[in-house]
Amino acid sequence: MKPIPVRVLTGPLGCGKTTAIAALFAAKPPEENWVVLLNEFTDAGIDALTVASAARGAYDVRLVPGGCLCCTGEADFRRTLRELIDVVRPARILVEPSGIGHPTGIVEELLAHESAGQLHLETVAALIDPQRLAFLRDGTAQEELRAAVDIADVLVLSKADLASAEEQQQFAQFAAGVYPPKRMAVPCVRGEIPAEAWQLPSSRRSSEPPTRSVASDAARGHAPAHAHAHAHDESAQADSLTGVVMLGQGGERHDFFAVRRHGARWTFPRQQAFSRSRLLSALGSALGEWAPELGRAERIKAVVRVGEEEWVLVQRVGDALSVEPSAWRRDNRLEVLCAADTSWQPEAWDQLWQRCLR
Repeated sequence: MKPIPVRVLTGPLGCGKTTAIAALFAAKPPEENWVVLLNEFTDAGIDALTVASAARGAYDVRLVPGGCLCCTGEADFRRTLRELIDVVRPARILVEPSGIGHPTGIVEELLAHESAGQLHLETVAALIDPQRLAFLRDGTAQEELRAAVDIADVLVLSKADLASAEEQQQFAQFAAGVYPPKRMAVPCVRGEIPAEAWQLPSSRRSSEPPTRSVASDAARGHAPAHAHAHAHDESAQADSLTGVVMLGQGGERHDFFAVRRHGARWTFPRQQAFSRSRLLSALGSALGEWAPELGRAERIKAVVRVGEEEWVLVQRVGDALSVEPSAWRRDNRLEVLCAADTSWQPEAWDQLWQRCLR
């Protein structure tokens, strides 16, 4: 049977998730039966009524109370999801976690079903309203919001019609600096997320060309039109990818060359895990020992799984190494940019990463 496509909309309380889902239901083909799993703190069902009133044609709204789908509502979520897969088999499933819930467990559950060929996780969209943007930029955002940004494929500036030109530019600059890079950063007005945000391929291979995004124009200093402003992604590296090399353990290397700098991006399946100690040793003081072989790295970024449910974001710029938790769950990915005009031996980096695997 064909996997059921799933979309996830995350974000804090009041950011516009339910309005966005209602807009999707209002625009869906009437003949397609869509089901939305709404996670509300109580069982009052007010958001469910909002979605139902907007729906065209066949639909179903399943309410999962409890405040968080992956803890207090976990059993209901799994039971409902199982019923949708085995019995209902809708044309599409939409999932809206509570604004106070953590999205990581939900995405992990969906990815497990995707691995079994039952679901197809199309896109995880994180909605950020102008009010919360300031907290993200100054580092004071709540953990749930930071996790939603980490795990998302697409960042959405909700209530964009209420955002100033400065806030739009700040959103673009913030989106451009997030790692792993997002496929798109788009505006949302009255709940209407641009259709192209949902039409992205599920594969997150870094060899894909950069998606045109509202973030790019604003990052250059041009405020975007609210509805459909898009421009080329600023990643010059992606425009000069020179090839893909298949590695062991399901890994891939994507080489690039830009602005006199060589570099590469590596991906390994999410089932693979890295040794935290070996990786940090390799990227810490030990990196200098291999410098003649590896070349002088100007910047290193990696988001990898180091435990059963533990993922970390590791960054090194110059001699400064930082490590912090990450909610990313799609795959292991690493990126190296060498200094200009230095020797580049990507096979040495291949061996380094493979030594760091468990």
